[in-house]
Amino acid sequence: MVFLKEIRKRIGGFILGRKFRGLTRNRQFINLADISTVGVIFQPTGKQDFESVNEFIKELKAEGKQIFAIGYIESEEIPDSYLLRKGYHFFCTKELNWYFRPGSPFIDDFLEREFDLVVNLSLDTHYPLDYIFALSKARLKAGKYFDNSEYSDLSIDIKNSCDVGYLTEQITHYLNIINKKEL
Repeated sequence: MVFLKEIRKRIGGFILGRKFRGLTRNRQFINLADISTVGVIFQPTGKQDFESVNEFIKELKAEGKQIFAIGYIESEEIPDSYLLRKGYHFFCTKELNWYFRPGSPFIDDFLEREFDLVVNLSLDTHYPLDYIFALSKARLKAGKYFDNSEYSDLSIDIKNSCDVGYLTEQITHYLNIINKKEL
């Protein structure tokens, strides 16, 4: 069973790699003040992680940014507490195909949008989130640094910190200082 899962992951990785190499996008490092549309992908592993993501989204909305948020629940069912969240889209393992590609219609919509920024707030690598992150047409992609961070334009090394709140602080900090326009 474990062997079959590994084969499926390798096939998924091969397909993702081919699609990623064929992706064309207008890559651009832009300051947070110049960003108007943001895609946020995350995996809530607990209440604190979700609250950190929620706080980050609230801050971006307060700055007038349009947000599209997708959460991946590594379970067969999505808990009711997430389903009742307005403005969030969630998917679970039941919605993955044979090689773990997410197949919900809102994910296809997400991948068609040309966001100014897509942020991956997952603290671990998960193929379904990597798939969405890699194939996004966003001008700028930011997230946690991983050894294979080839999909990210701005990778934040948060060392051994396992805190989504700290990751969002660091991403915000660096997005505020890149390409800053002097007044």
